[in-house]
Amino acid sequence: MREIGRGKSEGNLLKKKLKVIVGILLVSILATSCRKDNFYSKRSNNFEWIEGKLVKDLDRRNNEDLVSYFAVNIQKQYGKKEIQSELFNAEKELGKIRKYRVKERGYSGHRGGLGETVTTWEIKMDTDRGIFFVYVNWSDGDDRKGMDDKRYRDTQGIKNLTIYSEDFRTSEKLEELYKVDFPVLYPGIQR
Repeated sequence: MREIGRGKSEGNLLKKKLKVIVGILLVSILATSCRKDNFYSKRSNNFEWIEGKLVKDLDRRNNEDLVSYFAVNIQKQYGKKEIQSELFNAEKELGKIRKYRVKERGYSGHRGGLGETVTTWEIKMDTDRGIFFVYVNWSDGDDRKGMDDKRYRDTQGIKNLTIYSEDFRTSEKLEELYKVDFPVLYPGIQR
């Protein structure tokens, strides 16, 4: 009789060990998925997922989070602090955002199915200081070396962001504005 009892206790012990292993796996899966969701809440390879957050950050002047939407290679090339500083300058005239609408304005493609697609998004904002336009050039990432490549991840995000008022919207003024080589553009930028 003792041997039968021993078999049951070994079976119970095995079940307990299995439950512990399954529990550890579930916790690690949940922890990993939380980190991934957190990554996508700051930076995403899809502009439509973060457009509302981007507008909120503009309204709150949260430039630390705004910089995180820029592609990593842009952040490295120009420096996070420099981009934050120019975002601060660009937001000076903006005012408090009452409402906004987002519209896709076109994209640059590539041949052969591989490369970088940059989509231009227009955000028209009604603020307490008038109507402002924000143009965002958003890269889906350069996938020429594959989607697991560092280059693909580092090129996802904002390539440049332009802010100006409705009064500034003339082709001559915009031509002058786009002659400046920096990822944040606004009237009066001195670079």
